[in-house]
Amino acid sequence: MLRQEIECIDRQIVLLLAARLDAAGRAIRVRTARPGSITDRSQEVRILERSHVWASELGLPPTLVDNLFRSLVEEGKARFLRGEEPPESPGVTVLLGSPRRLRGDLGGRPNPELPSVPATR
Repeated sequence: MLRQEIECIDRQIVLLLAARLDAAGRAIRVRTARPGSITDRSQEVRILERSHVWASELGLPPTLVDNLFRSLVEEGKARFLRGEEPPESPGVTVLLGSPRRLRGDLGGRPNPELPSVPATR
């Protein structure tokens, strides 16, 4: 049961990473349609600052969150520079609470058949 819960969370993380990279790729394509750099340093600073706030609110190690978001930013740019066309975004299921908390809120097991929210292009 616990292993299935972890697997479900891991899958959601991977789906969210794919959706995040897709959105970043679209943002870079919009930004590079105008003359300039693919890098928006002020936006990168905002991303890191808000991720630090979220990490603090949730009691997560700041270096873990910082490394994740720096990796996401760099991977988005690298994909663009390699000329990769991203595959169609997967539908993404958003979990709005921890499975443990959901189990208590719903009075039973969390429902693994959560509806998917399609990513937009």
